[in-house]
Amino acid sequence: MHKIEALLVCSLLLSASTASATTRTWPGAVPCNGMLQACINASAANDTVLVATSSPIAESVTINKSFVLRAAPGYRPVFSAGNTISGALSGAGAATWHVEGFTLQSGFVAVNVSNGTQVDVVIRRMHVEADLSGAAEISVYKSGAATTTLSYDLSENVLSYFWDTFDGALRAALQVLDGGTGTTSGRIRENRVTATGSSSIGILVSTADRTHRTEVIGNEVLGGRSGSIFVRQGSLISATGGTLTALLFNNVVRSATAGTRTAYGIKVDVYDGSANVRAWHNTVVDAFYGVNLYVDPSATSIGGSIRANVFAYLLTSGIQRAGSVGPVTDSDNLFFETAETPATPGLSPTSVFADPRLRRVPEDPHLLPGSPAIDRLAATTLTTVLAAENLPLTDGDGLRRVKRANTAAVTATALDLGALESGDVTFLHEIPELPEAFSLLDDGALNAIPDAYPIATANWNPDGGSGIYNDHPVSLSYFAGTRWGIRQEDLANFSAGARFNIFAPGAGDGRYLHANTVGNTGPSATTLDAVGLNGQSDRIVLAMRNPGTGVVTDLPSPIAVGYAASAWRVSRLDAGAMPTNGGFDIYFQEPSINAFRHQTSAGNVGANVTILDHPLLDGHPYARFHITPSTNGGTVNDHETGVYYESGFGRWAIFNQDLATMPAGVEFHVLVDPSAVPEPGAGAASVASLAALCALARRRKRLRSLR
Repeated sequence: MHKIEALLVCSLLLSASTASATTRTWPGAVPCNGMLQACINASAANDTVLVATSSPIAESVTINKSFVLRAAPGYRPVFSAGNTISGALSGAGAATWHVEGFTLQSGFVAVNVSNGTQVDVVIRRMHVEADLSGAAEISVYKSGAATTTLSYDLSENVLSYFWDTFDGALRAALQVLDGGTGTTSGRIRENRVTATGSSSIGILVSTADRTHRTEVIGNEVLGGRSGSIFVRQGSLISATGGTLTALLFNNVVRSATAGTRTAYGIKVDVYDGSANVRAWHNTVVDAFYGVNLYVDPSATSIGGSIRANVFAYLLTSGIQRAGSVGPVTDSDNLFFETAETPATPGLSPTSVFADPRLRRVPEDPHLLPGSPAIDRLAATTLTTVLAAENLPLTDGDGLRRVKRANTAAVTATALDLGALESGDVTFLHEIPELPEAFSLLDDGALNAIPDAYPIATANWNPDGGSGIYNDHPVSLSYFAGTRWGIRQEDLANFSAGARFNIFAPGAGDGRYLHANTVGNTGPSATTLDAVGLNGQSDRIVLAMRNPGTGVVTDLPSPIAVGYAASAWRVSRLDAGAMPTNGGFDIYFQEPSINAFRHQTSAGNVGANVTILDHPLLDGHPYARFHITPSTNGGTVNDHETGVYYESGFGRWAIFNQDLATMPAGVEFHVLVDPSAVPEPGAGAASVASLAALCALARRRKRLRSLR
């Protein structure tokens, strides 16, 4: 029944397409039964092709029209070595060039826009494992004499780039080159870039005397000898003016090889025209410099600020100024093991000179408790700017920006310096050898803190070894005024050794205790009500049953969150009556690279499991993350779920605890806590092929028969 429901939902979505745009699946029916390029060529402008295969694609494709080429839900298509995705839009009117969800073993994605009116370029969720002869792995070019308004969205890409030869060119893993007329604006968000070699750049935005606005937000760049993040305004050849607005927020820059300090930091050059640059809340560690700002005398005006950054373990200065810098202010920056001292002329008196107390020096720049960078600024110093610029309230991890560590009494009104906000805690809880139906938790983020509102996710094998099933609904509650505990709602005893990922979100907006009442509950669901959640269909939501104190009503059913009619709800998946007492611990935030939806499909399902694909999970058996099922995928999965690590593939998966087949069309909300990935990792495994998934399914079926 679940598969039939998923097919009905898909058919409704397809039938809702406009007559002028068609969605096709490749491989599929004619004209998509041959080469991918033939499918693209036979499709009209503004059409969409969904690629539903995990087998290698042994061809390069060219898209010279308004078009969407995207991986089908649950698939991670792979272009074999040497193949590329490219296109050119010339003389187009309103057009979209959208490529999303592919892996290139070695190659690039590039588009050239010229002589149009309005062009939107979207390149998202691309993995490029190696560069191709020094070419940028993601490139957006704008050229031509006719006026073009260009917007770009380059987000959540994972790139591995190397260039070690100086040839006079700027060699970048990801670049936007604006040499055309008209205006350009765009975002470069939450990319994970490794750019090694003596002449490589991580992220480059270069505008030749044009009107350009760029948001470089929440990226992590390792390496990048010629400038890990490089923004350039004006031409080296001729000066014709232009305006650059650059927002550089929440980025992390460090060296690819820890301790070498070979990465350059954030570089800004202004050769002519005007510029306004804000470099706020970045973390630059184990690098050559922090922010390097050069302004040529030909520039007409320069303004902006360098604020609330963490600069530590640098070979030179945290802030370097050269040329006619002008009124670019600095304030509230932390300096440690840099060329700056409290006596450095011109530095703001709000500068901080102290050890930032990083979690692991210098590989992990998350802040340890007690860091002088924690809770340093009033939240409004940043949130006002983010709201005015329509930017997300997330940090360099893609988690909530405004939060504080849980204590007995805390108000979330302060922000940390740097890109990575502290406050959230993830830990592993193991059921003791003498199990009961209730087990006390023990962690400083929860003990004696009744309003911590934690979330639990069953973890079958947190060390990558053998595991323990726990096919029971669980809840979390505050016990006897001192400790939180985990309870089985069907009152069965836990299995000894069962383990759970526990998420204790820091105090602040985005977490609360929802109380079930007669007014908000019925028949099998309860309606949530919170500022920042109501009317926000894109939110990532986690929910955990909290039975409360006093009269306790058991909820012996799997639960899920779902959005409909402008409201979020928590539902019982067995369709039983939702209790009108107790409630749920709720966590919610904007979507990001580490807070996302996973949908099951034929491309990622095998037997009772669905395989995940994420840069911080692949190849990391000790990673900790959290899930909540959703009813918005089109299929209901009425089974208790958990997570486990499939060591044979180096991949994490979500599984049904009772070994029931995982259906297609099920949605899960997933939150990855980057601070809870304790080891550097052995590197991401290759994407599992369909044949490998089938082998996994056969092994799972054998396990089922042995139980």
